[in-house]
Amino acid sequence: MADTTSIQIIQDGGRQAIIKTTTAVGNTDVVTSTLVDVSTLAANPANNAACTGVTLLGLTYLSVGVAVKLEWDATTNVSIFEFPVDWADEYDFSAYGLPNNSGAGKNGDIVATTISPTGGDFYTFIFILQKLYA
Repeated sequence: MADTTSIQIIQDGGRQAIIKTTTAVGNTDVVTSTLVDVSTLAANPANNAACTGVTLLGLTYLSVGVAVKLEWDATTNVSIFEFPVDWADEYDFSAYGLPNNSGAGKNGDIVATTISPTGGDFYTFIFILQKLYA
């Protein structure tokens, strides 16, 4: 059985987005899932510009049974964090934000890759994001 990710958009305003994701691990395959797809976020209400990226302002994480590597999506992904098995924590970057510094081929998205998964494991993220426009 494949991994299943549910994505809940809590807020998608002109400046900020809050997104909750929960992934249920289906088997022992290592899987990379897109958790934040900036192309699906609402356009700038002032000029209708498309969202092209995000800055990470805050993050809540919970995992049961699986470690997860969180990365900026690019030609060569750039690590944001690697979270251990059975872990819960909150991070506040609102004073400065974590920008996407992934370089070549970046598309603005955030992806997660499971590490040593087992069917029945799960992980949840709540992202607080500052939206960026072209």
